[in-house]
Amino acid sequence: MKILHTADWHLGRRPAGGIGNFSKVRYDDYFKAAEYIIEQGIEKNVDVFIIAGDIFDRSSLLPDILYRTEKLLEKLKENNIVTFLIEGNHDRIYSDNDSWIKYFEKRKLVKIPEFERKDGECICNPITIEDINFYGIPYQGVIIDEILDDLAQKLDSNKKNIVIVHTGIGGEILPGCVKAETIEKFKGKVLYMAGGHLHTYRKFPKENPYFFVPGSPEYWDFGEGDEKGFIIFDTETNKYEFFPSNKREVKTYAFDMSDEIYDELENIQINEGDIVKLKIKNLNNKIVDTEKIEKILENKGVLKVFINVEYTSYISGVNNIKNINKEEIEKRVIESWGNIFSSNSDKVIKNIGLMKENLGNPEFINEIFDNFLSGILEGENNENK
Repeated sequence: MKILHTADWHLGRRPAGGIGNFSKVRYDDYFKAAEYIIEQGIEKNVDVFIIAGDIFDRSSLLPDILYRTEKLLEKLKENNIVTFLIEGNHDRIYSDNDSWIKYFEKRKLVKIPEFERKDGECICNPITIEDINFYGIPYQGVIIDEILDDLAQKLDSNKKNIVIVHTGIGGEILPGCVKAETIEKFKGKVLYMAGGHLHTYRKFPKENPYFFVPGSPEYWDFGEGDEKGFIIFDTETNKYEFFPSNKREVKTYAFDMSDEIYDELENIQINEGDIVKLKIKNLNNKIVDTEKIEKILENKGVLKVFINVEYTSYISGVNNIKNINKEEIEKRVIESWGNIFSSNSDKVIKNIGLMKENLGNPEFINEIFDNFLSGILEGENNENK
């Protein structure tokens, strides 16, 4: 049996603001990236197609998002490919025990392995195809280790098991992520674990891996790593192969600010529709004409330009010159408060960043904040003891 594993399509995502040509193009990019993976699955004659959560960017859907997603899933069904889909944190409707994932199941476009938490017990029943048991665990937040530990104990190592779960390895660092030692408990009990949640390609362990995260097909955020794609796993040979996705090209350039920078930008190699990230180190505190820079690159066919200017300045209490960016400024402001947050400024900045990235998902933001606050309060209490 050939299985294609993908995750984190985030269909319906738009850049902040949601208007203009850039927003429209990026909205389409996510559908195009998903369609490419489906076409590859058909071309490579896969039997099973796994989407390990976050098929949508938000649970509140516009009609166009639902229509285009149904068309994608129908294409798999028309080609006799069985599709497994589980719920990610972005798919969840927190106010009700329902989701669009279940709607697709009712439309007979996908299969969802049974999972339920009831009276402190986890009910996890597989769907069996041929002789392979497919288990599915939707996003579980901070209790993911507990849930997976319980499943690992119950799995029969004499059977062929595949576990689909919306998590990646991140331990206590990243919300909703699992510890490596929890995944180690599945060794010898699974053929394959299909993960998600993280947006770059990962596999574990290093030798003879069985836990995989394919990465999102498109950039959810332009600070993400480049390795994104899908995996095809053959249950007969136990071999896997990673294939890159068809994502929009993002190019990064670094310059020192000078009068020649505008001529240098005219000469860089750009393809039509590229996204460009510019890092400009302003050593002499010259005026950076960002509008001129954007105009030069847009005339070369660039879809969008992101400019990060690092200025140099003397910092209070420090004798040498240091580059200052937005995060460093935020950190120093927090340190000036002289409270519990000041002594944990690195953690504060990291969690502020996570919350900024998830502005459209208030429940996830609450979870990030609660975990962060509990962590620093616990640390403060331990110090006081």
